[in-house]
Amino acid sequence: MNPSNSAAAPHNPASDLRRRAACARDAAGRFIKRAAPVEAPPASSDADEPDPALAVVALFNATWTALGEAINAEVPDDLLEDIEAAEGAAYNRLKTVRPTTPAGFRSLAEAWSTVLNGERGDEPGMMASDHAADSLIAGAGACVPAQPVDWYDPPPGFIASPGLEPSNFVPVADGIARELARLRGAAWAEFHRRVSPGTKVEDIRRIRRELHLDTLSPALPRSNIVDQVDFAAAGIDELRAIYERVRELSNVAYGMAAQGSCEGNAAGNLMHWLADELTTVEGHAGAELQRRQPTSFWDQRTRLGAVAERIIQNGDVTETAVFIRELATWAAEQAGR
Repeated sequence: MNPSNSAAAPHNPASDLRRRAACARDAAGRFIKRAAPVEAPPASSDADEPDPALAVVALFNATWTALGEAINAEVPDDLLEDIEAAEGAAYNRLKTVRPTTPAGFRSLAEAWSTVLNGERGDEPGMMASDHAADSLIAGAGACVPAQPVDWYDPPPGFIASPGLEPSNFVPVADGIARELARLRGAAWAEFHRRVSPGTKVEDIRRIRRELHLDTLSPALPRSNIVDQVDFAAAGIDELRAIYERVRELSNVAYGMAAQGSCEGNAAGNLMHWLADELTTVEGHAGAELQRRQPTSFWDQRTRLGAVAERIIQNGDVTETAVFIRELATWAAEQAGR
């Protein structure tokens, strides 16, 4: 009998599924290698590149169908494992692929519809729903033409944020608070770079002014330290003691604020506030000493010695000239005794 006239061999579903699973597995392997991270092509060639979502969805649909048929046919376990592996690899690619065209996005949406509506004994879980939502939200940009954003023309009540490289619009109050926090952090970092425990108080005060720290730092509640002293009723010796001791304390507070343990935290803010308050007291005492015109020899001597450095460092030409005349007058009087 001629073999060519013999009856065709009966169709073997298991053999057919094994062949299709092998094809799907090989296709998944080739696609995964091809889809490995590579250097991005030039922008001018984007239009010539095929939408990657189309290939990913085609592969997923093939493995999804093959797995469904294998489950229905109750194929051997080793064959089912091969098909499940191929379908799993295709599913992972489905989660991460980003369409570049409306057609690709539509194809991706149809694939996720297949997943969520699939009937394989169990309802799709929240994980599959999350995957679908994340994938479709991330890929929705393919359906919306990119529009340039004018960060200098925000909607009413909003401001571009962050200030250096804006990425979104936020309410004005929130945007200002974020910018202040950024500037405050930069100012304090520069302050601690330039100030050490050995830095002179005058230099600390100058650096604070240059960095606008009094403006950028949150204002602490004002105290009544200054109100604790009746400067007008204090004698010359009392004023000198207040002036000198408070100056020493403010130096200590400024020095402590410059230590690493106080850098940019509540302790540092407290030390700076205390130093500023003490400096205010020092200023009031110094101003009262300058205003006084004592008549006794020792009071005159005490006053001139206490205010000499203050007047000279202020750099006020008029104040310096007045002080020189007062000092010359006092010296002349002492010489004539």
